[in-house]
Amino acid sequence: MALKIKSILAKVIKTDHREDEMRAIVDQATAVEHKIKAIMASVFKIDMSEINDETSSDNLPQWTSLAHVDFVLTLQKEFGLAFTDSQIVEELLSFRTIVQTVTAALNDQNN
Repeated sequence: MALKIKSILAKVIKTDHREDEMRAIVDQATAVEHKIKAIMASVFKIDMSEINDETSSDNLPQWTSLAHVDFVLTLQKEFGLAFTDSQIVEELLSFRTIVQTVTAALNDQNN
């Protein structure tokens, strides 16, 4: 009986630990998205509420080539990352892909 209780407690503790890990991952992802939105809002001089998954260089008139350079430099500084040329011209052109690229780079950095 005591062994069964220990086994159940171990499973509960393991489940709680996994839930805590998942909560931390979600919190980190939310923080990354918020920080990217704040940077975009500042560089492109728009309100954060205007930024969504569809926001891109194609539909934001303020996203000029000069603003893009400023944006990329700010992203690199704020997150402590360095993007490749191909990332800069292919992946950092919409909010959705920026979040994916930054998240992947942060994960690589932490591993």
